[in-house]
Amino acid sequence: MPGPFPAYWIRHAGPNRWYALWHPPTWEVREENGTESFSAPSAAGILTISSFWLEDCESKVGKVIDLDRLFPQRRGVRSLQPADIGQEIVGYEGESPLSPGRWWQKLLHRSVWRKWRVWCIRHGDVYVLALYLQNGDYDREAETLSSMILGTLAFSPQPVCPPEVFARRVLELARRNFPELPCEPVADFQLMLGKSELNLFNLYRSYLNSPGQFEEILLPALTTMVEMQERGRQQLNPAFDDVRERIMPMLYPQDIWNERFPNFIGEPWVGGLVILYVVDEPEAYWYIRQDLLDHWGLSTDDLHDLALQNLDRYFELQPMEFTLAGNLTEDDTGARLLVPIRPDAYNTVHLLSPDFRNQVRETMGPEYIVGAPTRDFFVAVSLELPDAVEHVRRKVEEDFRQMDYPLTEQLLFVTHDGVTEYAPWDEGEA
Repeated sequence: MPGPFPAYWIRHAGPNRWYALWHPPTWEVREENGTESFSAPSAAGILTISSFWLEDCESKVGKVIDLDRLFPQRRGVRSLQPADIGQEIVGYEGESPLSPGRWWQKLLHRSVWRKWRVWCIRHGDVYVLALYLQNGDYDREAETLSSMILGTLAFSPQPVCPPEVFARRVLELARRNFPELPCEPVADFQLMLGKSELNLFNLYRSYLNSPGQFEEILLPALTTMVEMQERGRQQLNPAFDDVRERIMPMLYPQDIWNERFPNFIGEPWVGGLVILYVVDEPEAYWYIRQDLLDHWGLSTDDLHDLALQNLDRYFELQPMEFTLAGNLTEDDTGARLLVPIRPDAYNTVHLLSPDFRNQVRETMGPEYIVGAPTRDFFVAVSLELPDAVEHVRRKVEEDFRQMDYPLTEQLLFVTHDGVTEYAPWDEGEA
């Protein structure tokens, strides 16, 4: 952590996890269109900070600051003493006239010369442009504090690249490792490799959590995709009997399915989710298309029933283990919270099974709440733990934004009738 600065200052994380800084609690912080502003008390001045990613830039930080554009009229310009921030930093201060905004105000009022300070800081491919502008009478304390705030700026040791750069890096990796296959970027953050499209959304989320593991995350996904294409070429339309025992259900966000994969067989469920169907392979799975279902001569209902049978058999062969917490009584009843111990691609979709829901009901009570933020993880909580329900709700929203294979941030309500979206106001609880 940089310093020194008062211990009571507040930490603020910048966009894209590129940096963090600290500021006095009396300074107001706002974010708009990727620019952050820190306003001094009594509107004495404002510090704005913008950041951007710039690869292979031949210009040094001094050339990034365009004083002619920022302050066409200026006086008293001098260089600021470089601070120990980032790998490169340059700064200037001076004065410029700031005219009233409307044309008739400019006729009636003279321009007021105000002090400003501007810095450009580079750390790797991340650039930060900071501007402090006096607002009204000169306030030395506010100006000094603005410099102190900037002095607390600490860059991430491994800043993550933005999505468009990530997509380009994936393209380069794919072309380098599979030069015999055509490879091109396509719309909606996807990559065409051979004859298949790779959705980069979940891979980018994994990369955000481990920016130093780019190739370790991407190369297995690309390799699996190529291997599945090879198997697909060998057997474009597999016989139903060859795959029937490996057909499984899979939950997926309905809005993404509607937009990108409508050719996959799907049935809307609850919580903004849709039930898709996959064929399980040793290292991956692939989604069943409408044309393949027609080729097999199956109805969607037949496919659904078979997938649930296979799902129950899957967990008979490798039972799901749980962590259980709560207020246990002598007769082994009471409020509880239940979470799978190990992640599994079919953990959350097991909620589709009536037999499984009945087994959980024996532990949680006749009605319980479920959070399903990701494919691999869910949490069940008893209605007898209202504080825990609220805690689970917050954690589900957080995990939905951060974890791989996100499903829904909406809590689900399980009763003997099935699964619905949880609406506590309907129960008279809120």
